[in-house]
Amino acid sequence: MTNNKKQTAVEQLFAEMLEIQQSGKTLTFDENLLLLEKYKEMEKEQKRIQLPSDEEIKKESRFMDDILETVGFQAGSKFVIDRIQGGEQ
Repeated sequence: MTNNKKQTAVEQLFAEMLEIQQSGKTLTFDENLLLLEKYKEMEKEQKRIQLPSDEEIKKESRFMDDILETVGFQAGSKFVIDRIQGGEQ
């Protein structure tokens, strides 16, 4: 690619398929499925979000003036993270 943007899994799959086609190689049905599964897994990895750690939450809340605001921010952050991870409903 000409810019610094990271290629998505779909763009990488397209590029690999184009390369295979240009080489004249023909993939079997099973090889096509394996290739598709490889990039489906890559796409899942790219979509995962990075949740903040307890230390990062504390670091972000250290500049708050009010102790209730600080505690509320920390508790709320932990509550949201728990929900995202499938915790108590």
